Amino acid sequence: MDKKRLLIIPAANNTNFISDIAKALEEKFEIDIFDLTKEQNIPNNRQYSYIWLEWADGYPLYMATKFTKEILCGTKVILRIHRYELFQKRTLSLIVEINPNIIDKLIFVSEYVKQIGISMFPWMEKGEVIPNLIDHTKFPFHDRKRGKNILFLGRISYVKNLPYYKLHIVGDIADKELYYFKENFIKKIPYLNIGENIIFHGRIENSQLPDIMNEMHYLISCSIFEAMPVGVLEAMATGLKPIVYSFGGAEDIFPQKYLFMTRTEFLKSIMQNNYNPREYHDYVVRNYSIQENLWRYIKAIEI
Repeated sequence: MDKKRLLIIPAANNTNFISDIAKALEEKFEIDIFDLTKEQNIPNNRQYSYIWLEWADGYPLYMATKFTKEILCGTKVILRIHRYELFQKRTLSLIVEINPNIIDKLIFVSEYVKQIGISMFPWMEKGEVIPNLIDHTKFPFHDRKRGKNILFLGRISYVKNLPYYKLHIVGDIADKELYYFKENFIKKIPYLNIGENIIFHGRIENSQLPDIMNEMHYLISCSIFEAMPVGVLEAMATGLKPIVYSFGGAEDIFPQKYLFMTRTEFLKSIMQNNYNPREYHDYVVRNYSIQENLWRYIKAIEI
């Protein structure tokens, strides 16, 4: 029996959160990913049973606002919204033009983001929440004893709440002011040997992350807003203990014991003796791995 064809159209070719899912879906569907950087024709809708619009931005958003059921020729449309699309004037000004009738399946990656969407666009009530999924086999489990290496992972910007915090920081420094924060912070309290205990690794390739994670013991996430913090899930898969700032909706993603709000709670999470790498790994595999949860996306596409 021939597989049904699924076309994935990512905004600005951003496949960061869809590539592993798409690869896994190949067992069920014939997958094409539309590449806007190549000279190719706009896809013929008649060729596909399903079109997946990844992000409410760019060409996917253009399709959602300009196409009609007649143009789509019966092709089922799935739109997946992550987070930033609901906070940018540019995208919001176009989302308001979407004809909800052409969206057969609206997917949010978190309940919190869905509720924000509904507050602005009541038709988004029909949306379904399916979290981002990770391929946990790319982040092999490494058992370890409790230690002193703390990993901060992600694009370093104001939203990451860096000044809140031996600390290992991995990621591009996006806001130039943070270079000066770092130098000023280290210079003014030399008696604490901060320069020896805070290590900036800069940006590293994803393929190198598991090796770095194997040397760590805790994963810190201080972001003031996340939809679905994939980096935290990947770190947990390797066995790192998550210590996550309780951003809006965090309680829907993580057990309360992994969250903190105050400095006291933050320190307690690190200093307390309960440390169980296998628990963190199993939690991610059970709830957020492609291997255990891909059926949720298959069901959403087919129904």
